[in-house]
Amino acid sequence: MEERKMTQMLYEMFQEGMPVLESIKYGFLAQDKAKVTETEEKFIGIFTSNLPFFEKLVKEREKDETEKKFIKLLPHLHLIAMIFGNLINTKKERIASDVLFSEKAIHEIDDLYTLMQVQFEDTKDFILTKNSHLKLAIKAGMGKIYEMADEYALEHETRLITGLCLVKASYLYLIIVDSIKRISRELTDFSEKL
Repeated sequence: MEERKMTQMLYEMFQEGMPVLESIKYGFLAQDKAKVTETEEKFIGIFTSNLPFFEKLVKEREKDETEKKFIKLLPHLHLIAMIFGNLINTKKERIASDVLFSEKAIHEIDDLYTLMQVQFEDTKDFILTKNSHLKLAIKAGMGKIYEMADEYALEHETRLITGLCLVKASYLYLIIVDSIKRISRELTDFSEKL
C-alpha cells in the first residue's frame, strides 16, 4: 500500500480522536458517567475500525519498507488505546464510587490532560506534515508533563500525609496522573518511529 494512504489513515484516526479526548475530559470534570461511557465506545470504535487493515498488513508475507515502518507503529497505537481504556475505566470507577477530588487535584489533572491533548494534536499534525518543529514540540510536551506530574505527585503526598486526601481518592488520582504520563511517552515514541 502507498505511504500516502497509510499516512492518511493514521491522520484520520488521530483526527477522530480529538473530540473524543475532549469528551473524556468533560465527562471526568462533570462526573458524568453516561458521557464517559459514550466516549469509551467512540474511542474503542476508532481503533477497532482500523484493526482489519493492520491485521491484513501483518499477515502479508512480503512487505515493503513503508509497510514495515507502519507495522512498527502498531504497538504504540495499541498501548495508547489500552492506556486510554484504563484512564476511562478509572474515571468510571471514580464516578461510580462517588470519590471526590479536591479542587487542587482536579486542577492538576486538568492541567496535565490539557498538555497531553496538545501533544496528541501535535502528533496528529506531525503524521501528515513530518514537520521537525512538531516532533520537537511532542518531545518537549512529554518533558513538561513529566516535570509537572512529578511536582504534583509530591504535593499530593503532602495532602495524603496531612489527611486532606482519602486513600481511595489518592489511588485514583495517581492512576490518572500515571496514565497521562504513559500516553505522553507513547505519543513521543510513536512520533520518533514515524
